[in-house]
Amino acid sequence: MCFTDRRLKISSPYEGDVVTDAADTMPGLPGITDELDLAAEHLRTYGCARLAGALSREEVGEIRESIHAEAAKDLAADNDHVYSGGSNQRVWALFNRGERFLRLAEHPAALALMESCLGPDVRMSNLSANITGPGGGGAMTPHWDQDWAARPWPLALAAHVIWMIDDFTEENGATLVAPGSHLLDGPPPKGSLVPATGPAGTALVIDGRIWHGTGANRSAGAQRTGVLAYYCRPYIRQQENFQLSMDPSVLESLSPERREFYGFGFYEYLNMISGPPRDLDRY
Repeated sequence: MCFTDRRLKISSPYEGDVVTDAADTMPGLPGITDELDLAAEHLRTYGCARLAGALSREEVGEIRESIHAEAAKDLAADNDHVYSGGSNQRVWALFNRGERFLRLAEHPAALALMESCLGPDVRMSNLSANITGPGGGGAMTPHWDQDWAARPWPLALAAHVIWMIDDFTEENGATLVAPGSHLLDGPPPKGSLVPATGPAGTALVIDGRIWHGTGANRSAGAQRTGVLAYYCRPYIRQQENFQLSMDPSVLESLSPERREFYGFGFYEYLNMISGPPRDLDRY
């Protein structure tokens, strides 16, 4: 999908220490790579990958500045999503907050990895940011990103690209992942979660079947900012109802390709409006 030419966490009902029939030894976290093909292989094998240098230092700085400016606007308007006793803040609806975020959702490397995991015609499911500060309590309850779907899960229905806008370190609560857990029928053995650390500009990519959660920020005063780009297969209901939440001025500016990307288009007899298009071939 080329745009230059023309996806809330759901808590799991399971406990984090439930042991499945999986082998006692889970695979380790694959290393950070700057090779797209290798990242795609890591995603297939481990259910997660870290692609280094996906964003430049300048891009990271501009995105960070924009996110914190939007977070301040939400606070000033009393429309914020602050939680964990004021330590953390979620910034929703980035698709309404500037072209920079629309372009980030369409990052060529992100789309290539999403298509390797979800197949062609991926859709944007949600686009938000999270600012995590110290003192917000413990780590998030581990969960999957597609536990709204009944098992079995023979394939990924959704996947996340988590953009590291600040360095993700073990101390500041880097996302915890259980490599290989996308191939299990339930939670992995206790102790399988490991911090997916990386320098700012890295893309952490996770299959929707991976057991994961945000780590605890134990730093003295460092905030950690990340953008959560959530994608899904074209026949899956999107997490964000773009039909209602997208600003009309943004919607009017979207190209036909972007409209499809955000789920406004007709797809295989889905999302019809008073029936299919009249010029559609009948069979």
